[in-house]
Amino acid sequence: MNTKLPLLNELLKYHEEKNLILSMPGNKSGIGFLRDSIGKKFAENLGYIDITEVEPLDNLHCPEGVIKEAQELLSKTYNVKKAYFMINGSSGGNLVSIFDAFNEGDEVVVERNCHKSIYNGLILRKLKVTYIEPVIDYENDLFFPPNKENIYDAIKKCQNPKGIILTYPNYFGICYDIEEIIKDLKQKGLKIIIDAAHGAHFGINDRLPKSVASLGDYVILSAHKTLPALTQGSYLLVNNECGNIEFYLKAFMTTSPSYLIMASLDYARYYLDKYGKGDYELLIAVCEKWREKINKINKVHIISKEDLKEDYDIDITRYIMMLPKGFSGHKLLDYLRTKKIQAEMSFSRGVVLILSPFNTERDFNTIYDAIVGLNLSLLKDDNKAKYFSIIPKKVLEPYETFKLQGKLCFIEESEGKISKEMIVPYPPGIPLICAGEVITKDAINIIKDYIKNERSIIGVVDNKIEVVIP
Repeated sequence: MNTKLPLLNELLKYHEEKNLILSMPGNKSGIGFLRDSIGKKFAENLGYIDITEVEPLDNLHCPEGVIKEAQELLSKTYNVKKAYFMINGSSGGNLVSIFDAFNEGDEVVVERNCHKSIYNGLILRKLKVTYIEPVIDYENDLFFPPNKENIYDAIKKCQNPKGIILTYPNYFGICYDIEEIIKDLKQKGLKIIIDAAHGAHFGINDRLPKSVASLGDYVILSAHKTLPALTQGSYLLVNNECGNIEFYLKAFMTTSPSYLIMASLDYARYYLDKYGKGDYELLIAVCEKWREKINKINKVHIISKEDLKEDYDIDITRYIMMLPKGFSGHKLLDYLRTKKIQAEMSFSRGVVLILSPFNTERDFNTIYDAIVGLNLSLLKDDNKAKYFSIIPKKVLEPYETFKLQGKLCFIEESEGKISKEMIVPYPPGIPLICAGEVITKDAINIIKDYIKNERSIIGVVDNKIEVVIP
């Protein structure tokens, strides 16, 4: 191997493995662009059409021509007032939305299991935050989005909330019907931001969860996660009258936007308009057929809506593949890699597979054969680390904590101290402690349990936690 090209060589090596891509991106490593002749031509010429702002290609930061036309078509697809191409992912869209919606010192309600970029926005915009606690399904070791009760309980704790930031769906593709909640909160004067990163395809078929594109004041979609778009390509959809969003778009995006990403975003929208309804109808039928076949093997169980708590829905084009209790989802992910199947992620008892209209019957048969050949005994796991349900006391806002000095202290000595960083066990990826919250004995026990069982936990290094210096 040429050691002077470590990343490029490894990427080419991975490509040559011919893995079945059941993870992001939604274009399935280019296969999604082969749907028709124009997409194929785009894929074949990627290296040759990498260009910058020249006539007649318009300018993303002052669109007057083809980019403006493409964004107007996008707004029609999702039935929103305005739509924008984001070339730095949904993270950029989240930051733009937070800065446009709120002023410094505003109080906002936020799902505790929101994306890292939301937490960054809370700090940068200097917002006061009240967290909505997630719902945990201990039977299946899954976490669900908050329901109506959780959301309104959080709002009651606020003094003067200016808005709410919701995630729809979560990483598992699970969501809760929030349409009436959003309408009610809008009547109460709250600004609504919805991080719908994993739901860019929602609404294209009646058997998929509802699209929330036209409901929120700001809705952010990661086109690159589920649609034929290049990585970093996302949509920001806006339904309110906003005076400064153009400024924040310029502030949070490069002045040298990738025309390749923007062109792929144009193609993803075109794909939804022209092929989406029919292609997803076929995909859903195939997903359902093979889910039943795989479940009958009795080694794994792919979750369906019937397995969920009441009123929850699930993206049935995303397989949550569960193992029996006492077996490891992380080991299952490793096993699938030996079969050249790339899953999206693993959690305590399973893996997540992201399927798309570009996956063939042969792909599903590959998954089936892998599960038939699975030796469950090799996936045994005596992990005792459990999901948690504690509500730490917040004494400082995240932005206040950010400005203060910190020091590292051993886990056992951190009780009663204020955490300077988020402490996030994986799974489930929900912050156990957020910046500015008090570290309790219960939290310490959970942290030690994760370490003992060799599970990943962000915010803990060498048995030490960074705390705020009094």
